[in-house]
Parts: sequence; C-alpha cells; structure tokens
Amino acid sequence: MKIYVDADACPVVRIVEHDIVVTQDYGVAAMALGKGAYAIHQSGKWYTDENIDQMLTERHLNKKARRASGKNHLRGPKKRTPEDDMQFRQSFEKLLLMAQAQS
Repeated sequence: MKIYVDADACPVVRIVEHDIVVTQDYGVAAMALGKGAYAIHQSGKWYTDENIDQMLTERHLNKKARRASGKNHLRGPKKRTPEDDMQFRQSFEKLLLMAQAQS
C-alpha cells in the first residue's frame, strides 16, 4: 500500500488497489476509486463509490452556474485550524486501519 498526496502531482496511472490518495480534486478521487484505491479530502471526508457521483454532478452544476453569472474568481479556502488538522488526522487514521485490514 502506498499513500499519495495530491501535492505530489502523482500520475493517476501509478495508483493501484488499496492505495490511499489525499486530494481535493473530485476527478482524481473518482479515478482512484475506480482503481480500487481509497480517497480522502484534506478535510477528512472520505470519497466513496456512494458519494462521488453526486460530488462530480454538483461540481459540474456549480461550474455552469459560475459561467452563467460571470463569476470566475473564487475565494480560496479558509485558513486551516488545529481542529481541522485533528479532524483530518482522526479520519485518516480510521481509513488507514481499514485499508490495512483489507489489503
């Protein structure tokens, strides 16, 4: 099992079953899930086969709405807090234990 962080710009072709991918990109998460890997957002939310389709649809609809309104510039994310870090850590540790048990 390997762990990939989106900042590493890891090509998705390297991802294999039971790897873990940390990413904010729903598309990367969808491709990882399609390869049997696990994907988690920096907030600690897990991407799953059950929620990824809805997330991709919402992303598409939001992009269309931004184009229609002329709003192309978005604010960046709010500054991370120690609580955000703790939430990610707890969620990541649970995912890691699950991935280790299944591999």
